Amino acid sequence: MKIHTWLTSGLAARDNSDNASDYLVWFPASLDTLSVAPLVGESESVPFYLTPKTSALRETSEGIVLLGVALGDLPGTWRFDNLEQSTERIDDIPSLLGSNFAYRNDGAAVVQLRGEFPIEQVQVVAGQNRPDTKRAIEVFRGVDGERQFHTMPELFPDEA
Repeated sequence: MKIHTWLTSGLAARDNSDNASDYLVWFPASLDTLSVAPLVGESESVPFYLTPKTSALRETSEGIVLLGVALGDLPGTWRFDNLEQSTERIDDIPSLLGSNFAYRNDGAAVVQLRGEFPIEQVQVVAGQNRPDTKRAIEVFRGVDGERQFHTMPELFPDEA
């Protein structure tokens, strides 16, 4: 899978797609507690950030990895929120984001998935540095599915 990133905002997508279902959403996970169990957030939901650069990465400490999945591949019931507007339909997302969202540096969008998220569906893993990425590779060893491993500076270079 080729990953396209809009470097100004930190928005990423599969290939070079403008289709909202191909946007990558990210779950920030601590390597100290990451396991092959399903991902679970607080309040019985799992928060995936559309733009980790402007939301999830602001206060990140060492040992955090971003677990990415395409928005269209999220199973179950989810809600997309941006600037006090929300939807549960992928087709509504472009109108909520606006035409220049990928190029804004103040984008804030969160997808709240209710329940648990199977870790097997994670397609991209980004560590803060190579040692973190290597630790994540070890956690994912033996987990079904294919995924790519990167460092955050590779995906979001101006955040380094």
